[in-house]
Amino acid sequence: MDRAKVKSLTQAILALPDEERQELARGVLPALLGTRAGIEAIDRSLEALSDEELDALIERARQRASDLSEDEVAAIIAEAIRAVRAQSRS
Repeated sequence: MDRAKVKSLTQAILALPDEERQELARGVLPALLGTRAGIEAIDRSLEALSDEELDALIERARQRASDLSEDEVAAIIAEAIRAVRAQSRS
């Protein structure tokens, strides 16, 4: 996909009302997060956060996933990373 198309799609997404952006995120993020580029983008984003911002992000995630144990969350993240690594070796 060329940069112009990506920029156009990004602008269209940002122009959506918040509720529609949230719905789109729920539908698209699982697919994007399963890619090497998705994991790399997450990594870059996390590295840019201050300790306070990272703590707040972790706390929000814990509150939203209160029915999951930390071990279950860690297992989900580890499986996602393994899948992306396996995909990049193919």
